[in-house]
Amino acid sequence: MRLTAALLPRLAESLRLSGQFGTAKPQGVVDCNERRLDKTEMLAPAPRADFFNDPMTQDTSKGFKIHRRRFLQTAATASYGFSLPALGQVATPKAGTVRDRLWIFCNPVNADYDAIRHRSVMSPCEGAIYLGIPNILMVNQYPEGRPRTLRGEEGWSQPWEPPLEQYAIPLKMLKRVVWSIVDAGGVTKDSERRQVLEMAHRIPNFVGVYMDDFFKGENAANPASLTLDQLRAVQRELKGPGKKLDSYVTFYTQFLNRPFGEYLKLIDVITLWTGHVQDLQNLDANLALLEKLAPKSRKMLGLYQTDYNEKRVPPWIGMPVEAMQHQCEAALRALRDGRIEGIIFYGCTVLDQGFKSVDWARNWIQKVGDTKL
Repeated sequence: MRLTAALLPRLAESLRLSGQFGTAKPQGVVDCNERRLDKTEMLAPAPRADFFNDPMTQDTSKGFKIHRRRFLQTAATASYGFSLPALGQVATPKAGTVRDRLWIFCNPVNADYDAIRHRSVMSPCEGAIYLGIPNILMVNQYPEGRPRTLRGEEGWSQPWEPPLEQYAIPLKMLKRVVWSIVDAGGVTKDSERRQVLEMAHRIPNFVGVYMDDFFKGENAANPASLTLDQLRAVQRELKGPGKKLDSYVTFYTQFLNRPFGEYLKLIDVITLWTGHVQDLQNLDANLALLEKLAPKSRKMLGLYQTDYNEKRVPPWIGMPVEAMQHQCEAALRALRDGRIEGIIFYGCTVLDQGFKSVDWARNWIQKVGDTKL
């Protein structure tokens, strides 16, 4: 593999970004290859300083000629805390830190093109690593889930298709995974639900199932994507013999006055999302309303990094940095006060758009991630 001079700054940036999952020596390792690491491997130093003098790299008239295996080992070790002998292993975040409670919400690559009107190429796993977040919500998105108009190659997107487990392989490096049984737009399919539930029971770092866009508008024929009986059946399977799993749901602030109480009693974790920037000033008050509406359910706060306006083209633009700062700081207060158990950042499709709100959030995560709650 040859690396031209034009790509050297990008490589240098990759090698600079150390500590995405914490700066302390790892207390444990999530092992994608299901092999325990010995102490020597776990504490193996990253060979950052020797990279450009490595005999496996040669300076030629056409640029650096790099041995592919050595390049991958060096870049992964220096950037993201991977173990040198076995790629695919990430130091787990320390329990009791802010980072341990951070999540990223992800759809298939480029799934939000219609809202952004610009291509995204970032995958869910790349998004988690880029933000330095150890937990992920995987939410599938089908064309019928939200109106889509394909605009040539740039607007192309594909949902995750069976067998779904293939998409879960790179997620083994993360601490916790939750996967949708109700997808974007409230779409749900019996076959997909069965497959996700089976994966969740069997794969060690799966901790639950997610229901996105689950509740419907006032004029919808049904109040939710599943009936109460169907939801009870899901809960019986989640809490049955063996591994216990949780149910998670998207809940928008505009639903706080809707009669969804019977459904909320059956859901373990409610994630509260504020869709419009102007409503963020009511974040604390809306969380208080949810606490009264569903006192026994655990809560998380979902944070968009974009400003949404359906009458604008494109509907999504970067959120003002001041608004991003306000909601991050409000969410952190709620986390420290024990009102919520997690903060969710949306999502991998907006991370490579050049939004200043994303840059601010990423820097904020690096600053507060390893602080104790």
